Amino acid sequence: MKRANFFAFFLPLISVGAGVFLTAAEDPHQKFKGDDAAMMRWRMGELCTEEGVYFTGSGNCVNCHAPDPEGEALVDETGHTVSPVTDWQATMMANSARDPFWQAKVAHEGLVNPDHRESIENVCTACHAPQGFHEAHLTGAAGPNGYTMEDLADDALGLDGVGCAACHTIDDINLAGRSNGDLPINSENVAWGGFENPWDGLMSGQTGFIPVYGEHMRNSEVCASCHSLYVHTQDLGGEETGQVYFEQTTYLEWVNSAFNAENVQCQGCHMPLVEGGAIAATQPNWLFPQRFGKHHLVGGNAFMLKLMRDNAVTLELSASPAQFDSTIARTERSLQNETAHLNAWQLPSQDGEWLFEVEIENAAGHKFPSGYPSRMAFLEFVLVSSSSGDTLFHSGKWSPEEGVFGRDEGYEPHWNEISSEEQVQVYETVFGDVSGTPTQLLERASVLLKDNRVAPRGFYSNHLAYDTVRFGPMAELDVDFNHYRNADGSVGEEGSGTDRLVYRIADASGATSVQASVRLHYIAVPARWVSGMFEYSDQSEAIATFESMFNASDRTPVLMKSTTVLGWMGYDGGSEQWRVAPNPVADDQLIRLIPPVGETAMAVWLTDSNGRVLREVAVNEAMNGHGISDLAAGVYFARIQLFDGGWQAVRWVKL
Repeated sequence: MKRANFFAFFLPLISVGAGVFLTAAEDPHQKFKGDDAAMMRWRMGELCTEEGVYFTGSGNCVNCHAPDPEGEALVDETGHTVSPVTDWQATMMANSARDPFWQAKVAHEGLVNPDHRESIENVCTACHAPQGFHEAHLTGAAGPNGYTMEDLADDALGLDGVGCAACHTIDDINLAGRSNGDLPINSENVAWGGFENPWDGLMSGQTGFIPVYGEHMRNSEVCASCHSLYVHTQDLGGEETGQVYFEQTTYLEWVNSAFNAENVQCQGCHMPLVEGGAIAATQPNWLFPQRFGKHHLVGGNAFMLKLMRDNAVTLELSASPAQFDSTIARTERSLQNETAHLNAWQLPSQDGEWLFEVEIENAAGHKFPSGYPSRMAFLEFVLVSSSSGDTLFHSGKWSPEEGVFGRDEGYEPHWNEISSEEQVQVYETVFGDVSGTPTQLLERASVLLKDNRVAPRGFYSNHLAYDTVRFGPMAELDVDFNHYRNADGSVGEEGSGTDRLVYRIADASGATSVQASVRLHYIAVPARWVSGMFEYSDQSEAIATFESMFNASDRTPVLMKSTTVLGWMGYDGGSEQWRVAPNPVADDQLIRLIPPVGETAMAVWLTDSNGRVLREVAVNEAMNGHGISDLAAGVYFARIQLFDGGWQAVRWVKL
């Protein structure tokens, strides 16, 4: 039965002033009061108000869940809005059905496999347009080939993306075992939520949905179906091989992690709780603060958020530029502060060679990168002479024209040791077709050629889920990949959530000290991943549209982490004290100070054996080499003042 909608009378007219509101620069995190909150509500009239038998559009949630004009409900302890509609509106979830990359990719797969086009579309819309997909299937409105992109184009509920009802109508029925958008949708007008004692008076009367507490809304299993995706492999002629290939396994990666064991759910990161709780709705006015999760729904795809923000009018998106900027900022903060850690240190090496080890540690509850298989991360390593400033080595250069420099045409190997600028560490998944050739066609995926994405902490190869979420062959052969290191330097147990690799750089420059800079970059949509799709742009408006937007976009990778480490020729790795080298030193040689790891001098003096100061030496000169030909043979000391206020004295001999 179609629900009566009293709520529609509360909504503003969509068309009036739409041009102004689409470009308004209001900050969605300001303390909305009075007219500001009213304007936000007015602009939210652009959201879907369509009603179906099983779903209702997100616009029908605005009256009670938009910013509060009184500034009392839906705010955190500082008074800033935590309105679920405001936060959700500029996310990838809200815009999943209008995502131009997704639309282009669906078109691409259908053009390559025309006999399967409608079945492909039916699979893809299940997660990107779940309200339209399930409404059509549950009511019998879907055609013999399912819910297609043509159906979606004329369906307001489908174009509402992963709307409010798409998640809040999911029943708790075997959620952990579901995949490919196979959602158990409630048929009794229930809207599950995280509040233990919801009041249903207004909500059921205005929208027809009855709010009911559902423990499963707090658990990762509710995310499983659309974050566990597989395809039925096709051969090069478009015939099914009978094989199933898992394209995305984010949920199962979490299952095989310490986060699962420690009861850290997906919502803990992607829907962080409001400290102290919040009042969940503006009506009725006697509600009190309860446990409330912010609907940030942040992932790692800042690139597509920027592209959609810049093309919001063309794509008919409802979120304002300020809302997109807010979600982009959250996304980049998550990538930079919550996703990975980066460390580097010098290793002992022979003369004329520099040796550094780099470690990346995954801080997320799934592989990094995770999700759609286009996503990749790479390491940039730059070695610079401390004395001359010359660049001695540079692996992982990037440019808009060439992408990652040195990356192999097919795919870059997983490296344990890098010694050439033509080599770069790229963390990614690569699958091949039935012939073993790398492909970006999801229906052609047959064999895993590479998966060196960094595992989450607590990820084990003996876990029941490992066959589905396994590493690629090169990473499996890397003995320290996802392994701890014992105190004696040997390889330890599994589950570290790390990868370590060595950079070995031959150097004939004569540099005595260097600075190594390491940067971790992230790319959501590499140009290489979409280049094959763009070959079909003359056959598809969706592909041509996305190609135009892509070419006009800023494709600069997100810089996630960076670190620097100083290196000293003669470093032996075992010393915990300052040293000089060579020692003894001949008349025609330079002496150099060599610090222990992590220490830096503030000032340096040379003294004789009686402690009399002979001269102060600039720190940079002391580290890179200082001439002592004017000194007589004998015993001397280098007296070093440290930044922590301490002192060190190093004895040396002049021959």
